[in-house]
Amino acid sequence: MSEGNSHFLMALGRIDGGLPVETADQQLRDVIGAVQRTGKKGTVTVALEIAPNGEMGFAASAKVSAKAPQIDFGQSFFFMGRNGDLTRESPSMEQLGLMKGDRVDG
Repeated sequence: MSEGNSHFLMALGRIDGGLPVETADQQLRDVIGAVQRTGKKGTVTVALEIAPNGEMGFAASAKVSAKAPQIDFGQSFFFMGRNGDLTRESPSMEQLGLMKGDRVDG
């Protein structure tokens, strides 16, 4: 390990005035929040692309991506009402007179 000098962090911090670092930081916060909500894992990926630039130089660019876990939503069931509106009440139940507080003894 070097003596406190990280070439990786130095390069990343100097690309676009440190914007990749800020972006990765925000995405890390977002992913952590999603992990806390879902209990599932997520990832933040930082990639540096290094290309030759002349005989002695190099060009560095960065990409930051994140994959936050998604919340699994449950299901609800609906019917189409007389006017085409969604309803939770079955049309067949209305026909039997079993809706809106009607009681069936038995």
